[in-house]
Amino acid sequence: MKNKIITNAVLKIDPQFINEVLPFAIETRNHILLEEGCEIFILMRKTDEPHTLVIFAVYTSKQTYDWHLEQDYVKSFFAFLNGKLTNTPEVTYLEEI
Repeated sequence: MKNKIITNAVLKIDPQFINEVLPFAIETRNHILLEEGCEIFILMRKTDEPHTLVIFAVYTSKQTYDWHLEQDYVKSFFAFLNGKLTNTPEVTYLEEI
């Protein structure tokens, strides 16, 4: 459906912080999976770059995606990442065909 929001985000974590970031990322994912409107949320890391996290997510609408971004656990996770990333997160928006 065209009203779905589909994202693919790549987060390159400074290798010295990956062991701090992973538990918080998993905890945040667990909250997100309970959100109404979140169809898919997969947290992965690259096998050849284990400090690079990849998130694939599907939300039922822009409204549910916007609501997701306003949740305290999402904001806390991104605030926690401050100073722990090697570059700006790369977010790609996709559409189903």
